[in-house]
Amino acid sequence: MNAVIALCHFCEAHGPCAIFCTQTLRDTKIEDLVNLEQPQQPGQKTCSACNYTLGRNNNNAIYSKDTESGATFVSTKVATLQEVANLVKQAAVRSLSCEINTNKDNNDGDGGFVFFGDSTRGHILSHTFRVSDLQARGYYQLFSIIVLMKDKYFLLNTKPFLAEHIRKISIELQAGAQRTKAAEELNYSARQRRLSGAQFLMPTPRSLLELTGEEHVFAQLHSHFAWILLAGSRFLTEHITFGNLPWLPPQSSGRPPAQRLTYNSSTLPMIQMYEDDPEQEGFFSLRHIKKVVHKDDFATICYCALTGVKIIVRGAPERTVLFMMCLKKLLPDPMHQLMRIDAQHQHSISSEYKIISVSNDIAVPMASSSVFRIDFLDKHVNGNDIVSVKWPGELPRKLPDLLVKLLKAVKAVEEKTFTELVLNKQTKVLIEEWKNKVICLNQAKSGSVQAKLKKVLGVQPQDQSLINYWSTHLH
Repeated sequence: MNAVIALCHFCEAHGPCAIFCTQTLRDTKIEDLVNLEQPQQPGQKTCSACNYTLGRNNNNAIYSKDTESGATFVSTKVATLQEVANLVKQAAVRSLSCEINTNKDNNDGDGGFVFFGDSTRGHILSHTFRVSDLQARGYYQLFSIIVLMKDKYFLLNTKPFLAEHIRKISIELQAGAQRTKAAEELNYSARQRRLSGAQFLMPTPRSLLELTGEEHVFAQLHSHFAWILLAGSRFLTEHITFGNLPWLPPQSSGRPPAQRLTYNSSTLPMIQMYEDDPEQEGFFSLRHIKKVVHKDDFATICYCALTGVKIIVRGAPERTVLFMMCLKKLLPDPMHQLMRIDAQHQHSISSEYKIISVSNDIAVPMASSSVFRIDFLDKHVNGNDIVSVKWPGELPRKLPDLLVKLLKAVKAVEEKTFTELVLNKQTKVLIEEWKNKVICLNQAKSGSVQAKLKKVLGVQPQDQSLINYWSTHLH
């Protein structure tokens, strides 16, 4: 999502300002951001609330990268682009002064949401809220979270989604401050302050870290803001239809997936190492699966992945991770949460995960009609992995249409008609096509309407096993 999300506060010493900004940078190398520095302006005043560090090592920025889209999310005290920083500064002042929702029905200090701005200074969705602070005037500090973007209508259309998650962030910050307040009141109660008549004020405002008592509060904010930017870009989708199809879902009814993959933290560096390398793009294709397994087993494993037969990949993580990343191509994005990479416990095998990789020291069930097993053996032939494939089930006489097209695409690569990159794009197109078909069928209100829709979409009886599996996870 082409937007900037910023946390702003009203400093008692310096007035309203933005203290934490997260934005999306594309076509930018992470190495260029590691040494990102924001020099202090001459004569600028500092206080603990405005002058803080983003980490233990006095880091100037927090960044993360979405390997699938190539977008880099960077969080800094001030927006990295100067013209954007000026817009954020103006929006921060307005969100904490004149653009505040004075809702009298709300007693928890939550000011609701306000939309303001124009085409020149950008359009802003602002959420103002109070954070408890016994050492501040009025015993609270005023904060706001703003979303700044140029596209007015996109911001308005995504407002319900943004408001839901921004409110959760503010509640989380308020809860941390309440815990700090409760701990301080044990040592110095409100009654004692009134009787002493002393002003319980500090010479400088306290930072958000001190208010919430959370050491990694800015890392958590970066995680929240980056997810909103990523998920917001997928919140609105376009549907191209032929004729009148009233059962299509409304444009903004979907919810972006909470996560695409479930993995063990020790495996994440391996995933990032291969996904960050553009030369590996050709490797992450269905053709690699065919190289690892026997030619006759390739159609079988694709069928099991498409129809929901549990697949267990057993072996050392450094050998199974890449294989799992290729299997990911067989499922649409919302169903990637059904994959578990490098599971550490047996209960993961019996859970709802459908494609699981485990190490050799974890016991796994025997192969059956509902369990497809692939064991990476310790032997190698000419540097290639040797695997043992076990599945007593049988393929149906007629394969699903999606699988037939995928097999043709892989064959075209072997005949040098396609390149690996074209195969990846063709696979993505076919998966998205059937994802949309399943979503349309889910919206049909009756069996007769669904039967007519199947004729329109070209769905055959052999596709029913795929539809039954996908329809429970696509809405």
